[in-house]
Amino acid sequence: MLLHLLLLLPLLLLCRQARGAALPVFPSFLPPLTTTLVGPAEDLTVYPAPDTVFTQQNNTEIRSQVGATAVLHCIAHNVVENTVSWIRRRDYHLLTVGSQAYSSDERFQVRYVKQENVSTGDWQLHIRYVQVRDDGVYECQVPSHPPVSLFATLRVLEATSEILGGPEKYMTVGSSLRLVCVLRDNTQPPNYVFWYHDDQMINYHSTRGVQVENNGGLSVLFLRDVGPQDSGNYTCAPSNAKTSNINIHVLKGGETPQAIHSGAPSVSSTSPLLLTMLLLLLWGPLTLAPAPPSTSAGIGRDLGPAVT
Repeated sequence: MLLHLLLLLPLLLLCRQARGAALPVFPSFLPPLTTTLVGPAEDLTVYPAPDTVFTQQNNTEIRSQVGATAVLHCIAHNVVENTVSWIRRRDYHLLTVGSQAYSSDERFQVRYVKQENVSTGDWQLHIRYVQVRDDGVYECQVPSHPPVSLFATLRVLEATSEILGGPEKYMTVGSSLRLVCVLRDNTQPPNYVFWYHDDQMINYHSTRGVQVENNGGLSVLFLRDVGPQDSGNYTCAPSNAKTSNINIHVLKGGETPQAIHSGAPSVSSTSPLLLTMLLLLLWGPLTLAPAPPSTSAGIGRDLGPAVT
């Protein structure tokens, strides 16, 4: 046993000397300890889910007339915890966030409509009593990283009306009046159309036999057996469009449109007695005026004593 220990002692001494020797130095290609390696699995950037999409066409155009309610749609899949916002692009004014309105203008409201698919919803922007200044581009934004947006352009139209055959119309006593009022640039039919004769509404004037028929963008007024009292200004007044006017002239027997504009009575409408009086007034001074003196009146007149 002692002999074995003596044989192992030199080997132990050699191992101890080798352990205390310096290791050789080799160039290092490892990054410094302060550098953090980030691989694809460690990327913390949040990107929208690939199935988060809008189900409607982007950059759509919606038309609405002044005074109506415009509805802008934003239908999307899998929004999850992200909050949908509506922004007015003209001034980047935030209108709504989620189900809350963030504008001091109470005309802007948001309404969420759940679709049949559980993961699909429609964030609708409602603009009540649309005005001309509401015309422009609106953005529906999902604030993911990066955000995704849907754009809609609102075109505001000013609806007007026009009475066909205007601005003046001439009729004879006993004929029938038919006025057609056409609406222009309207996106929805009016709730009512009032007709006025001068300052009086005549839609329901039963004693005059007035009939009014409304059909979408048309309103027609009927009036039978017109008389002089039916002359005047007629106005078509839709509930959601500008009014229009026409002047109706009911001609009496022998009266002409020229006489109405000039304000003078026509010859054919003047009574025979009045014509006779006018002729007498013109002819009388001619027959009663004294004849001028003749140049021969001075012949034979005494011119005084002759001069010698």
